[in-house]
Amino acid sequence: MRCAVKAVCAASLAIAAVLTPTAPASAVHQAAAPSYRVDVVNHSGFGLDEVDLAVARFSDPVIRLQTQRHVVSGATASFDLGPCSDVRQFAASAFIGSREVLHTADINPSPSCHTQIEITHT
Repeated sequence: MRCAVKAVCAASLAIAAVLTPTAPASAVHQAAAPSYRVDVVNHSGFGLDEVDLAVARFSDPVIRLQTQRHVVSGATASFDLGPCSDVRQFAASAFIGSREVLHTADINPSPSCHTQIEITHT
């Protein structure tokens, strides 16, 4: 009797799994809030020791710093700032040794949820 009950339960679960609608992967992806991305592209001809991004968010009163080190010439430092709608402002800096070779003013987020900053000379 016990085996028969297990078989019926297993069959019910298998049928339920087949009949339960699942959201397509694209629908699940669209439901998630898009992330804001900032790319700092190094076209300077020199390696950058550090690229910093200071981020102000609506949900957090503290300005947070993100850092990427050793960005070679021709490379891109990419930063994920979190949900696009939460980004209030950001600013970027880049350093070779202790010398600051890039310092942006405060940048307001773009509606496209992406900003590209290019360093062409130091």
